[in-house]
Amino acid sequence: MTKLFASDFDGTLHFWGTDDRYLVNPTDTQAILDFQAQGGLFGVCTGRPLFGLTRQTDAAPGLDFTFDFYIATTGAAIWDRDRQLIWSKTISRELAHDLYRTLSPMAVVHEQALVCAAEDYWSFTDSTEWPLCITSSFDDIEGPFYGYAMETETIEIAQEAAALENERYAGLVTAYVNLASIDVVPAGCSKGTGLRRAAEYYGAGLTAGMGDSFNDLPLLDAADVAYTFNSSPAEMHAHADVLIDTAAEGILNFMQR
Repeated sequence: MTKLFASDFDGTLHFWGTDDRYLVNPTDTQAILDFQAQGGLFGVCTGRPLFGLTRQTDAAPGLDFTFDFYIATTGAAIWDRDRQLIWSKTISRELAHDLYRTLSPMAVVHEQALVCAAEDYWSFTDSTEWPLCITSSFDDIEGPFYGYAMETETIEIAQEAAALENERYAGLVTAYVNLASIDVVPAGCSKGTGLRRAAEYYGAGLTAGMGDSFNDLPLLDAADVAYTFNSSPAEMHAHADVLIDTAAEGILNFMQR
């Protein structure tokens, strides 16, 4: 039986501001390698677009393992181990432009609201350390368009922005709150649908999902075995089968099933 494990990245495998020698700490890395050695498929399920992730994982320090699949942009696109596109769903250029126009005023920094297109983040400022494609005009952004993301001052502003877009563009996009930020993707896409599509593609008989924040709830709900941290928001605990302190703990638990 093929086992498939889909994990969130930021706040689950990678923690900003910790030991810069490792993108993923050695204990979690070894658990992933052990799981893959047993024939399991381990992949990432992230709100980032593909290049927004791989530019970091391919750098030094990068990963000491290879993801077997990439569920990116909150389930709007899926790539295999060799980064060949398996599945995707997009929105129109006009809708992407409208999302930027209506949402960017609610971002922490207006110009740093991010359009997710052509497997990457596009921004209207270069005043950031984050790797981005910089443009001065929306017309210069290359498609296809997978969605939109931005940080907000508070979770309350993120919730307001998400509710606004879910009402205004019902049936076209879905907005997910991720603490003080939102991710907007084509309707019908989520980390959970990404997991199900990856499991079907690979013929997985048992799936696991692991995440730390609210946008991971569809991933936890879609997984056969769901993991979140004791430190995660309390609202997430009811969606998990197992509460953990480290990613390695969840991976090792799944290996025993």
